[in-house]
Amino acid sequence: MVGIGPEWIHARQFSATTNSLGGEAVADFMYWPSSAKHRFGWYVEPGYEYSFGRGHEQSLGISGGLLIAIP
Repeated sequence: MVGIGPEWIHARQFSATTNSLGGEAVADFMYWPSSAKHRFGWYVEPGYEYSFGRGHEQSLGISGGLLIAIP
């Protein structure tokens, strides 16, 4: 799956609080082993974020985890 959309960024740095708009894009990669019951699997989700605020900060991240099927 892929997704793209707006986001609201609220940051606190050096005792200063800032708010800005940004955009984010993510992709979900899921893997279910080829067993017949598909009880467990895993996922990896890379993401990219761009802030339209002062400095136009950018970030790149990745998250992952375990998938557990609900029968």
